[in-house]
Amino acid sequence: MTELKIETWDYIMGILSVLPWSIAIYKAYQLPKTNSTRFGIIFALLLGWVSTVLIIWLHPILWPQTDFVPKKKVSLLTSTAHLAFIQAGMMEETFKIGFILFLSFAFGFDYENKKFKPENVLFAGFVALGFALVENTQYIAREIPDKKIEIFLARSIHSSNIHLLINLCFGFFMIKSNPKPSKEKIGYLASALILAILQHGVVDFLLIPGALFGQWISTALFVGIWVWVVRDWRKYLSPQIEDKKTLIPASEYSSQS
Repeated sequence: MTELKIETWDYIMGILSVLPWSIAIYKAYQLPKTNSTRFGIIFALLLGWVSTVLIIWLHPILWPQTDFVPKKKVSLLTSTAHLAFIQAGMMEETFKIGFILFLSFAFGFDYENKKFKPENVLFAGFVALGFALVENTQYIAREIPDKKIEIFLARSIHSSNIHLLINLCFGFFMIKSNPKPSKEKIGYLASALILAILQHGVVDFLLIPGALFGQWISTALFVGIWVWVVRDWRKYLSPQIEDKKTLIPASEYSSQS
């Protein structure tokens, strides 16, 4: 296998494919950002990059490329499901979420009260974007020059978005787990990991064949997840508003006014 040659322009397009999303979630986070939070964001991007490199390294070991002729007609469907849910969904989300949890316990966990801090949602988003940056750069580098802009737009709009949404969802599950006892919290976060794998697997299963119908269904799915994420963002990450000397979340304040 020849080594992939990545040009400077490929790296630039890879960075640009995640830059708008990075700015958007950083600006949207209106709670106070400490130096620890900013360092965590930088570390999150690095861990996203590391997770991609590890997967690229492990992939040919776990699933070596072999030449064979499928003997059953169902093999195409089976191989698509395996690629979507196992090679992509389970492997990628396990690595990303593993690093998200590591980062959260290092920089975003209140050990005294045993609670995840709100900035963990940011950490989750930036791990996803660090992963997407490297993955997008790889895809862009593999494409022929005439198709690079096209793949850049597709990776920017769809792939970066998908990785970000899945991991933002997991970040909010961490915040939602705070009121739960420790034993229930472990099961709750394990369920959130399974959900992330399913989200990733379903969208890849729909997109891999390249059919227009599958593209529309996957787009509708992630529009729904965007609505879910935005609602959680307003509920859990909105700044506190002072009303009659009582601090309440902005979302609750607006419903009472």
